[in-house]
Amino acid sequence: MNPRVIIITQGLSRIVEPICNKHNVVGIIESKSRQRPKVLFMLIRYLYQLVKHNKQSLSSFAKKRDIPYFYMKNGSDAALEEWVRMQNSDIIVVHSMSQLLRENIFSIPKYKTINLHTSLLPNYRGPNPLFWIYFNMEKESGATLHYIDKGEDTGDIIYQESFPIELGIRSPEMMDIALGNIGVSLILKALKNYKNLPREKQKKLKINHKRARNIKANEHKDFIDYKNWSVERVWHFLRGTESWLNALDQPKGIFKGQRWTILEYEKGSFENFMVGKIYKSKNKYFLVCKNGIIHLNTTFSLRNLIFYYIHEKH
Repeated sequence: MNPRVIIITQGLSRIVEPICNKHNVVGIIESKSRQRPKVLFMLIRYLYQLVKHNKQSLSSFAKKRDIPYFYMKNGSDAALEEWVRMQNSDIIVVHSMSQLLRENIFSIPKYKTINLHTSLLPNYRGPNPLFWIYFNMEKESGATLHYIDKGEDTGDIIYQESFPIELGIRSPEMMDIALGNIGVSLILKALKNYKNLPREKQKKLKINHKRARNIKANEHKDFIDYKNWSVERVWHFLRGTESWLNALDQPKGIFKGQRWTILEYEKGSFENFMVGKIYKSKNKYFLVCKNGIIHLNTTFSLRNLIFYYIHEKH
């Protein structure tokens, strides 16, 4: 018999459809984003999505599937507790939450609440493991399915699976493996065996593995150590974070507000250039590192330009 499942996530994440296609989902809870978007930005983004028809909201997905939906502003809210109890679920599945879920919520289902975390716990506990995995140039990562307890990503491990990290792999590809392939399969495996899941205490955290915290906007350019990092390490870090980290100076002119695409790197000595700076030669851009250069490119997007000026002026 399939369990009665409640899903907690942000947006229409990759776990939603696979679970809904195979199991009896009796409720979907959307966790609010960590930062509240500005009203004008939200309006422009909404209109853009309507025109493009390229993104379905989690609430509209739930409505289309006739699944009860709840927007969660607080992980221990009394209204949330009442709503969860009304759904009479067997188990809650969590992935990507902006706040900790409290005991009055996660203890409700008979078979408790489980969470998918995209790192090899206990390493990289916290909201942003992917960034720090790239920053530390880890050669291996993975996904962990664990019980939720009172701590942050500290609950007993149910299943865990690792994979090697290829140098220069971009974050969407990394998440295809960690979340789309491994993570979803671990969740479906757990729901199939939900009455008899294994439990393993997490190992003691290594001292050098700090909390995988989020990155503040004013520190985006502070992470790369151009004097000591090899061109390979800078390239790997930039490739992994190119879609969200503003670690490089903005393109100029009509490309203002666009993002750099990180191409290939070239090892060599470039003593006439300053490390950490972007140069242009023969209509081609490159970033100088201590033992090589990284080739860059950018393309014009009206969407990126509009979003950039909304953020700049608000």
